[in-house]
Amino acid sequence: MWQLVILFLPLVLVYWWYYFYHAPYGILKRIGVPHPHPVIPFFGNGLVVLKLGYVKVLEKWISENGKVFGYYAGTAVNMVVADLDMIKEVTVKKFDHFMAMLKESLMQCPKYVKIITLDLVCFSNWMMIGSVSGAMMPLIEKSCQTLNTVMEEISNKGQSFNILKLYNKFTLEVMLAVAFGSEVHLLKGEGSLLAEAAAGLFNDIDESVFVGEEILNSHFPLLSKFLNAMASKILPLSNHMKYINETSLQIIKSREGQLENSREKFNDFLQLLMDARAPDDENDSESSSESRNKLTSDQIVGLCFDFMAAGYETTASTLAYTTYLLALNPDEQERLCEAIDNYYQENEDASLYDASQNIPYLDWVIQEALRMYPPSPITIRVCKETCTINGVTFLKGCNVILPIQYLHYSPEYWDQPYAFKPSRFSPEGKEGRNPLSHIPFGWGPRSCIGMRFALMEAKACLVSILRKYRFERSPDTQVPLKFKLGILHLPVNGIFIKVKNK
Repeated sequence: MWQLVILFLPLVLVYWWYYFYHAPYGILKRIGVPHPHPVIPFFGNGLVVLKLGYVKVLEKWISENGKVFGYYAGTAVNMVVADLDMIKEVTVKKFDHFMAMLKESLMQCPKYVKIITLDLVCFSNWMMIGSVSGAMMPLIEKSCQTLNTVMEEISNKGQSFNILKLYNKFTLEVMLAVAFGSEVHLLKGEGSLLAEAAAGLFNDIDESVFVGEEILNSHFPLLSKFLNAMASKILPLSNHMKYINETSLQIIKSREGQLENSREKFNDFLQLLMDARAPDDENDSESSSESRNKLTSDQIVGLCFDFMAAGYETTASTLAYTTYLLALNPDEQERLCEAIDNYYQENEDASLYDASQNIPYLDWVIQEALRMYPPSPITIRVCKETCTINGVTFLKGCNVILPIQYLHYSPEYWDQPYAFKPSRFSPEGKEGRNPLSHIPFGWGPRSCIGMRFALMEAKACLVSILRKYRFERSPDTQVPLKFKLGILHLPVNGIFIKVKNK
């Protein structure tokens, strides 16, 4: 017996060495793509990502390997693209080769994952979704009025407070109203099961979960699927998704049972999508080619969820970081307030929507805040089929990572990148600068579905507040901010400031 063990042990070791070290980690070399070393058996380069986080590790690897390179998460190949011409190829010219990330996660329930990862059924629907912002303005204005009331109470107390937490309530209240027609007054302290489920979905997902899952899935895909199925029965996240899914379908069914003139009162995203839905009878002669470009109930739910997910965290963080930067830069804040006051002096009866769209300096301020604090430091696409772009091979199934924060702070594109300078986004400031050096919402047809709405909501909110109040730095204000290691750009301890009456 011992003789057999001694005889076969070298063979087992050789097989282990070949399977876990040699064979999987020669792919990038064979296709001529540079990659970081060392490559650790089983983990690939994943341990370095876990240790440093995406922001630091990508900056390090770009300096060592160039603007286009690959790395291994377990044995899975990931590609990093920091070259602007290549980014344009991936996001625009060949966007149909690279889809939004569709892999199931240990943090998601497979049965309901479609409502997070739904890819839009056609480009025209994408364009339709991007143009709905103005129609939803009354819902935003209502929440802005409530937010100003809360600001008044906070101002009277004279204490510092976590502005990010307040903006989270504001944006969730707006998104529930806009996406699902659910009026919940979160700013007034009210709640609902739908609000609790929606809020529960947006807890920060740590990078370690994402990277660890990649490593596990690359070696043991069946085990990964099994753990995913088990997690869907244990983790509360899947219950939140299930509740949102079922509630949304109930709302759709309820509205379908109403007369057409009764449904006109629903001025929200859900109703807009219902008006574009496919006919019930898929065999209808009029529904052949046209219905393929229309939406089913499941797709409506998916798009509503995508819209809410994209607009909730994005808008709250954009507002919080803009407020933080204004508090730290009072001269820029006064310049913005003066621009707002001047606009209303010339347009006394202007709506909040008109004001938010016609104050150029407001847009400059928000764009600069998005440059310094993009909602996510990276964005990810998945290669649908093996292709070669500008001499670089992208393998089917590989993740393609665009390092947004690296681009936003690169001295190659930005003078004094760590300084808050809204004038960068004036017509003169933008002249000659490649627009892909600033992509806080991604780029191309698959950019963030909630981008336009998030910007409009953030602008309207700031105009409403800054007509009456000013932001101030407080002893609790953290400078510089410390961030969690995660897929989203979230501060460790919130963002504390003070607010005072004008």
